Amino acid sequence: MENQVEQLTALLVQQAEMARQAQEESRRREGRLNDVLEQLISRQVGNPGREDSQAGAVEATPQHVKFSPSAALTPHLSSSASLREFDAWRHKFRGYVALTKVTSLPLVQQKAILTSMLDDEWTRTLRYVVDVADGAQLEEVLDAMEAHLRGQRNVIVDRREFYSGVQQQGEAFDDFLCAIKEMRMQI
Repeated sequence: MENQVEQLTALLVQQAEMARQAQEESRRREGRLNDVLEQLISRQVGNPGREDSQAGAVEATPQHVKFSPSAALTPHLSSSASLREFDAWRHKFRGYVALTKVTSLPLVQQKAILTSMLDDEWTRTLRYVVDVADGAQLEEVLDAMEAHLRGQRNVIVDRREFYSGVQQQGEAFDDFLCAIKEMRMQI
């Protein structure tokens, strides 16, 4: 019995050490990714004429783009996210775009940044399932992602929301009625 407790303790210590090493390695990879992105962005902003014309022109007076470590730690979007979680993530992503001035980059790089924040399943879904034109802006891509997520949602949940809809205090009746009609069309 004592021998088994010692073995269990040794295994738990080993597992904790392996988890710590994995976290440390993840932090190092994230730091390297931030460095590479920052170098890529600074080169792009410093040499606006070098990018091909199809990727989009950089403004005549380029703005310095800086990926601060706090902005780069934006949570990734999981394929198991609900519409509510997607909405919260989209709000955070808009803040990230504003902080890092991502919109000053060519569209190809903007989409690469978006893709880096998605898990593997979302990346595959975006590539093969969601119908988005190659020249689509970030907001169009996000709208298409939300529409796909909405289409995956169970109709029973929509119906429950419809029947449990209540006019909020201070909300005009016309606005409430329009929201109910819109929700009804989605069912």
